[in-house]
Amino acid sequence: MEVRRIQILKEGLEVAIVHTLREGNKLADFMSNIVFSFTSTNFTYYNNFQELPTEAKTILNMDKSQIPNLRIRRIQNENYAQDR
Repeated sequence: MEVRRIQILKEGLEVAIVHTLREGNKLADFMSNIVFSFTSTNFTYYNNFQELPTEAKTILNMDKSQIPNLRIRRIQNENYAQDR
């Protein structure tokens, strides 16, 4: 149903829908994790930059400075370390 609704909404418009990895929008990922970490129904509002959590400010400043967010994965192959 949701896909059909999106198709209806984009009819007659030039729309491009693309997937962005978590690293591509690290601030949105961080903020969504804050939302899901609260168990109460109270909402938290951030009205300006100074009210943001420190980590959110860091992510935002890195984004403004165009510093890339890299995903670093640990090598799964145990033999790799022994070969070196």
